[in-house]
Amino acid sequence: SSMKPIRVFGISLLCCAVASPVVADVTVKSKGTSAGMVGAKVGDMTQQIKGQKVRIDQTTGEGRQISTIIDIAAKQMVTLNHDAKEAEVIDMTSLGETLAKAGVAEINVSITPTTATRQIAGQTCNVYDLKLAVPMPVGKTTMSMVLSGPQCLVKNGPGQADFLAFYRAASEGGGFLDANQAKGQPAMAKAMTDMYRKMSELGVPFATEMKMGIEGDGPMAEAMKKMGSTISTEVTSISTAPIPATVFEMPAGYKVKKR
Repeated sequence: SSMKPIRVFGISLLCCAVASPVVADVTVKSKGTSAGMVGAKVGDMTQQIKGQKVRIDQTTGEGRQISTIIDIAAKQMVTLNHDAKEAEVIDMTSLGETLAKAGVAEINVSITPTTATRQIAGQTCNVYDLKLAVPMPVGKTTMSMVLSGPQCLVKNGPGQADFLAFYRAASEGGGFLDANQAKGQPAMAKAMTDMYRKMSELGVPFATEMKMGIEGDGPMAEAMKKMGSTISTEVTSISTAPIPATVFEMPAGYKVKKR
């Protein structure tokens, strides 16, 4: 009968309302370190999530201040260079089409629970082993770019609903978190977004270690294996206090470049 879909929908809505914590705003402060040949040096970072918007403020290893504002609903990413007072506005729709064309079906992400736990910033987090492999055809051989390492996640941690809602919207809406990666390595950008969605289904990441390396055979793979790098982050504080909407607006007086 025509009543069935409505009834089922009502029940599924109810189950989700009971199961998921209330979505509010979340601010996460963390410190980062990096080692190895590739990858920018990472410093302190503040991440603010409000609905489908995120703002990430970062201090690079060289002491430069960089901010990224992503609005999934508006399909827009803004990178702010505070030293030069410049704002680069990136249309995520056109880059999203590049992502859609990048064959991403064969990428596999495994997030495996371990028995280890850690105490970080007043919370107990469970350690998971992450492995993400993205095939990269080079000539006749196929190498894989591999991200791996322990991720410490707080189940039902503060802001988990916010993280999940944001990453789910990004994953389903063809969004990404790194414009340069989306341009140069679209499959990796897509895989990273999906990986964060999967992680946020399990908990809030309080400590992450991402070792980037190459797997494969042949001289090219062997040469590139020496170029691995590791980036580690650890949460220092987390807050669910309301975030003013102005945080996600472009600062006045910045020179705008579009791409």
